[in-house]
Amino acid sequence: PKGGLRGGRIVFPTVSVGATENVLMAAVLAKGETVIENAAREPEIVDLARCLVAMGAKIDGIGTERLTIQGRDRLHGATYAVMPDRIETGSYACAAAITGGDLELVGARVEELGAVLESLQEAGVEVTETTDGLRVTRANGLHGVTVSTSPYPGFPTDMQAQFM
Repeated sequence: PKGGLRGGRIVFPTVSVGATENVLMAAVLAKGETVIENAAREPEIVDLARCLVAMGAKIDGIGTERLTIQGRDRLHGATYAVMPDRIETGSYACAAAITGGDLELVGARVEELGAVLESLQEAGVEVTETTDGLRVTRANGLHGVTVSTSPYPGFPTDMQAQFM
């Protein structure tokens, strides 16, 4: 639009990670205030918001379904450690389970993998916390479990193929 982006109120009819990320990144440089309703609450959204804040963005409600962003003229550089990828972590955990491997996933965080780890354990996978991350081994064989995908903190849609 002429004069750049302007803030506004965005209401998502369904929770969407990609939509939340895109609107959030646009809103930090839009003129005025933007409110995102029904925002995704995945750890990746929280991590992106924290990174943007480290770069000078003003975001309230991080980790909730309602984000309020005050647009800025510009952001600045920042040093920021991006969180470990939950889908990558879950994929490696599934690979260890399938092959009967014994794998340490350095940097993995239990608190962000709840539904995936619960489902793996229910299927016969042993998951233990280590000082550096998680150790994943197949216990005594795998067995079927029922899993339904849902928004965070539920089982992620992007993990369903690997888990099957």
